[in-house]
Amino acid sequence: MDSARCTVNNTDYTGVGFAALPEAERADYRRHLVCVMCGTKAYFRKEASSGQGPCFGARPHANCVLATVESARGMGGNNEENALHNPGTRIVLDEAQGAAEIVNGDPGEPGGAGAGGRRFTGDGGRPNAVSRKRLGPLLKTLIYEPAFRTSTVYVEIPGRDTRPARDLFVNFSDVSQCQPHTLYGFWGVIYDTGYGNDGTLWVNTGEWEDVSVAIDPTDVAPFLTRHKTTVANLDGAHILVFGTTFKAGSGKQIIKPSSVQLTALNED
Repeated sequence: MDSARCTVNNTDYTGVGFAALPEAERADYRRHLVCVMCGTKAYFRKEASSGQGPCFGARPHANCVLATVESARGMGGNNEENALHNPGTRIVLDEAQGAAEIVNGDPGEPGGAGAGGRRFTGDGGRPNAVSRKRLGPLLKTLIYEPAFRTSTVYVEIPGRDTRPARDLFVNFSDVSQCQPHTLYGFWGVIYDTGYGNDGTLWVNTGEWEDVSVAIDPTDVAPFLTRHKTTVANLDGAHILVFGTTFKAGSGKQIIKPSSVQLTALNED
């Protein structure tokens, strides 16, 4: 989106105008942004290294004319997307960053089949191929394909767990419903970040009062290197983190990543 409204001062900002605000003012206002058309909670994205200027986004963002414009920047039709749309596909996560993907696997592997297209049901009788997927494309599917989030397509984290997508992936807004110390794929928007006194990188979600991702000091550099980014570029990006939760003494929910390899970023 090119503009958003700040509910603190009831002012509409363009991306460029918001980026020009003093840093402290921008840090405060960015937690109070909504879509100018429908009022959906919005977030700010800084200028990207790809050349995209500062802008705003909103997720989920349905039944709004601005949502159509935003979704045009999302996934296009390609082999990765088609494999994920296939309701008979059993998805096996590939933790290797940049590794080649195996699209056609053993047709005898478990997983129901059905018609292709944009159905995420997992129902049917004929076994279909195993699809080995990296986390980046999987995060894009979570962002742009709401039906996948509630589907029964099985997702396998090798050596850890195999569960239907609807039981495995949890948006940051729903973390309070999770069982503590149980592995989930947590995902959503990063609103801002900050370092703790011990060097922990705190990745704060849209539900910042209640949920943050804690990246250990020793994992910060590998995390940034893996995703070829900087802390300054994290604000407004989407993140997928496989990990567990625990509750701090303050009552805040903390997400602890299982490993740097089980994380993904999308800065679109």
